[in-house]
Amino acid sequence: MAEQTFTIKALQLEDVPEAAQLSSDAFLADRQTQMKALGRNPFNLKEYHMQSLPEMLKSPRCVILKAVDNETGEFAGFCNWGLIGFSPSEMPELEGRIQPPERPAAAPASQSEDDKDDEGEERNKKPEKEEASPPKQSVTPGPEAVPDAEDDPIERLQALTGADLDAWQKEVMPPGTKCLVVIGLSVSPKFQRRGIGSALLRWGTNICDEAGVFAWVHSSEPAWRAYEKAGFEVIRCLDVDLDEYAPCPPPDEGPGAKWGHYVFRYMKYFPANG
Repeated sequence: MAEQTFTIKALQLEDVPEAAQLSSDAFLADRQTQMKALGRNPFNLKEYHMQSLPEMLKSPRCVILKAVDNETGEFAGFCNWGLIGFSPSEMPELEGRIQPPERPAAAPASQSEDDKDDEGEERNKKPEKEEASPPKQSVTPGPEAVPDAEDDPIERLQALTGADLDAWQKEVMPPGTKCLVVIGLSVSPKFQRRGIGSALLRWGTNICDEAGVFAWVHSSEPAWRAYEKAGFEVIRCLDVDLDEYAPCPPPDEGPGAKWGHYVFRYMKYFPANG
């Protein structure tokens, strides 16, 4: 086996701008992300990460890994893991990470929102991207639906995918569930095909094997093969005809151009001895 040429450690607050730009660049070729950028309220993935990652770093049930190239020290990729149902003593140690303090007890409604933060998107992409789908409503708080959603096709798409994701989470994570969630995974195009995405995923799947719990991810269309390679299995899909929700045809693609179908895949990793 070839020697690993990168090091995995904890993402720091000062890494956020670079991580946000990397993830934004990785999603440039993602059809759904391209289309959402043309809506009435254009979605900006970089801005989303600039706002969400600092908050996730404060979460006691969120571990954000970064991969750094050993030779150049360059930021090569990152993966955001949510650990649901783990006690403070069960949280894994990671170089450079300080375990955030536990959040104070809250009323059930507030706790529900905390759970959403802990679980994260985020959702978050090139020929075969190694990252999760862009941020979505429950796993990672994406753009909120507006009151006139019926008049905005992008908001109708958000409502469709958000409701489907909510239904999945209620099914796969009833109260008391212990599992891991891939909130987001991005690898710089410059460092792809070097096993970085696989290593970032292996960190979490190793925990699954040790703890006897499953992991799941809401995968973008381009990323699912990377998750399959890491041992995730497709459980169900949401096939969306993007042209039904498009505010306009794809720009600069000629007459009759279509956005096409986009398939979101709900995938699970089952522990080796589960």
